[in-house]
Amino acid sequence: MDIGTLIAKRYRIKSPVGQGGMGQVWMADDEHLGRSVAVKTMTPASGLTPAQQEHDAARFEREAKAVAKLDHTGLAAVYDLGVETGTHFLVMQYVQGLDLADYIAEREQLTLAEAAAVGVQICSVLAATHARQVVHRDLKPGNVRIRTDGVVKVLDFGVAAILDGDTKKLTTTGERLGTFQYMAPEQVMSEPVDPRTDLYALGCLLHEMLTGRPVFEHEAPLMVPSLHKEAAPEPLRVRRPDLPEDVERLVLELLAKKPADRPVHAGEVYRRLAVHLPAPKAPEGALVPWVEADPLRPFLHPMAPDARPVRQWARTVTGSR
Repeated sequence: MDIGTLIAKRYRIKSPVGQGGMGQVWMADDEHLGRSVAVKTMTPASGLTPAQQEHDAARFEREAKAVAKLDHTGLAAVYDLGVETGTHFLVMQYVQGLDLADYIAEREQLTLAEAAAVGVQICSVLAATHARQVVHRDLKPGNVRIRTDGVVKVLDFGVAAILDGDTKKLTTTGERLGTFQYMAPEQVMSEPVDPRTDLYALGCLLHEMLTGRPVFEHEAPLMVPSLHKEAAPEPLRVRRPDLPEDVERLVLELLAKKPADRPVHAGEVYRRLAVHLPAPKAPEGALVPWVEADPLRPFLHPMAPDARPVRQWARTVTGSR
C-alpha cells in the first residue's frame, strides 16, 4: 500500500500509523464524508500456502464483523470492510489522543487515581467485548489511547479471538498471538484463552502504570514469555510502598499463573478499582481552554465539554483567532 492510494473509490491513504496485529494501520481521508479514518490492511505472513492465506483472510473478516457488532464508547467504531486488488482492508474510527505507553513515559509512574481511571475504563470495554464472546489477546499500552476529553479507547482487535457458545474453546486454536511483555501463561503455552487472558494483560498494564516498569524484563526479550509462565511477579509495594494493600492484592490476583485464580470477570476488577477514583470537582474547573489528555477528566467533570469547544469560547471572549 502506497501513500495516495485510493481504496474502494473513497478512502485515500495519507500516512502510516503503526503496525497492527495482522497488518499495517494507515490514516486515510474518507473522500465521501470528508473525515479522517483509520484503515487496517491485512499483510499475509511470508511463506504461507494459498490455503493458509485464505484461512487468515477469513479470520480477518470474521473478527472485523465480530467487533463491528460491539457498541461501546471505549471502542473505535467499524465503518467498512472489503477487498481492494487482493488486499483485505478494515475501515475504523480514527482516534486522536495519547498512547498509554507515552503517557506512562512522560510521568514515569501514574498516581493511583490515574491508574484507576484508566483501569476502570478498560474494564468497561472488556466487559462489553467479553459479553459478546470476543477476547482481545493483545492488550498493551500501545493499544490503549487517551483522548483529550479523558476517554480511554482500546484499539487493535486485529488478533481478537472469538469464543464458541460454551466460552471454553476458541474458534481458532493453537496460535500464540500477543505481545511478549503482556502475554498470559496460557498464551505462552499456546493453550486456549478466555476472558481471563485479557485480565492478566490488564494486570500487566496496572503494574506498569503504577511502577513505570513492565512486570517482567530480561536482557534477552525472548526469555520474557518464560518469566510470565514461571516467575513470581514483584509485589507493587516493593516499589510503591504508598499504595494500599488492596491494590497490590488485586494486581497479584490478575497476574496469577492459572486463569482460575484470577478475578472472575472484568466487572469484579472494576468494582475493586473504582473505590480509588477521585470525587467530582466543581463544574467551572472543566472550562479550561487548554488541557492535556487526562484519564481523570471523565470522573472529575462528568459529561463536561471537551477542550475544543472550550477553546472556541475562549477565543470569542478574548477576540483572538
